[in-house]
Amino acid sequence: MHDRRTEQALLERITRKGWTERSGQQFESVFGERIRWLVVTTMERVGALQWRVHPNRTHSLADRRSALYDNTLSDLWYELLGGVVETYVEGVRSQRIGQAFIPYLHGVVRHLVVANARSLRIIGRESTAELLTMVCEAKRESTYLDRLAWLKFCLEKRVREELLALSEPDAFKLIYRSIHRVSDYFFEKYVPSQCERVSSSRGSVLSDLLRDFSKVAIETEAHHYIGEVTPIARNVDDGARAPDGQQEGEYLAVMARAREGRWQ
Repeated sequence: MHDRRTEQALLERITRKGWTERSGQQFESVFGERIRWLVVTTMERVGALQWRVHPNRTHSLADRRSALYDNTLSDLWYELLGGVVETYVEGVRSQRIGQAFIPYLHGVVRHLVVANARSLRIIGRESTAELLTMVCEAKRESTYLDRLAWLKFCLEKRVREELLALSEPDAFKLIYRSIHRVSDYFFEKYVPSQCERVSSSRGSVLSDLLRDFSKVAIETEAHHYIGEVTPIARNVDDGARAPDGQQEGEYLAVMARAREGRWQ
């Protein structure tokens, strides 16, 4: 087992010098096994596996689940090459991130597993109205936060795009520059204030909310708002953890889906 200082030194070297064949081999030696276990346990936690299997035996899974494992590793490797390591190292330097690297990756891996599982039709997709209603009907604070996080996870991209499309010309520049803050405000402040409307609404409730919110967004504190709920369902009662795992990793705001490349 490598200590955290050794891990951090490797990540900082990759950040300074870029990826090379040697650094890739060292990364595999230090992190590879734990990352593969992280993918397996995440598949189990989102319901894509009924029981945990050793990463070396994922080829024996049914075709779609084997594909889910392979695709997620492929996508994760794409993300690692695309800047996840650099983002992590910078976060540690600025003291915004206090986690070790593997716990930090939990959110990234979960995002990829869910996206791939849906693409392969292994897990379902709630309707927009159901997602909104689930938030409004939550009784416990922890349940409410989980459902709000899941709402953001599922709809954040669509909400940002529609808010920009609905913005008046003279407000577009301000909304565009702070779209991440405006969308956080929409989910965390505006939607909860409209629950009575959500519960009685029929049809395109999200579009109706976005249309009305876009008319007042510029008049609110939305473009200064700092979100507090990350778009990850946290599975409060979940006890399954990857080796050395601690907490869900921080969510990386935008992650492109990988379409080529394989985990080496």
